[in-house]
Amino acid sequence: MRLRRLMGNQRGLGLIEIAVVLVVVAVAGALVYKYVGSTAKTVEKFQEERPLAHARLAADQATLTALVGALRTYQATHEGKWPADKSAVIALMAGPPRFQCAGGDFDYDAASGAVRLTVTDPARC
Repeated sequence: MRLRRLMGNQRGLGLIEIAVVLVVVAVAGALVYKYVGSTAKTVEKFQEERPLAHARLAADQATLTALVGALRTYQATHEGKWPADKSAVIALMAGPPRFQCAGGDFDYDAASGAVRLTVTDPARC
């Protein structure tokens, strides 16, 4: 009997302790679920928007603008004539134009002097 008094009245976990543990586990689970769900949505949104693809396309458009400037200078100095072909247009630049989008290039129309990018969709960059 003395031994029982010294150890106290220990019978294991009570119903209240088990309920508290279950509530804590449920709250922690809800927080983890919410975090994982928001992370997945963020990754999905990032892949949809593809900010790097838009930046690459903007860089390609800037390269095309520089090419147009070189073409207009050529036309002004050669009495309104345009370069004969695409290789002559490339020769106007200090170096060959570098396009950032995969498969990026430009089309040139010698009759009108018009140039345009072959890749204009950011999803393809």
